[in-house]
Amino acid sequence: MRFKNLVMPLLVLLWSASAYAEVTTFNPVKKVEATLVLDGLTLTIGVKGDTHAESRTIDFEAIKDLHVQIDDFNFDGMKDFAVWQIDDGMGTYTIHRIFVYQPEAVFFKEILPDCGDGFVNLRIESRQKALVSTYWEMNEAKSCMTTFPQR
Repeated sequence: MRFKNLVMPLLVLLWSASAYAEVTTFNPVKKVEATLVLDGLTLTIGVKGDTHAESRTIDFEAIKDLHVQIDDFNFDGMKDFAVWQIDDGMGTYTIHRIFVYQPEAVFFKEILPDCGDGFVNLRIESRQKALVSTYWEMNEAKSCMTTFPQR
């Protein structure tokens, strides 16, 4: 019965997705399953572990299509995800929102870059263990390097 209580919220999540929804399932760590349902401008995140199940919904403001990317964005060995789009203006750069897995919460937390308002033109520098993005200061494009504490 306990297992049924954990699975039901995620089944409802999947059944309620429209025919056009993009469903992505992955394991951020062993014994934890994450399901992302991207339906237009709405992302529903469901996470199920041995003793915990939770789901949340995030609404995005965008004109262009949203995309999901799975990666280890903070270089801690756990899988994270990003939702990205081409900018709504002239379509010359990408904008990423990054969500990293938090094992103590059994859920994902959105992170922000060390400078600027968002991860624009994101580049993952695995060798340096950094996320490099663009931000603007006085109408001048600058590079921002976001690093993470060593674990």
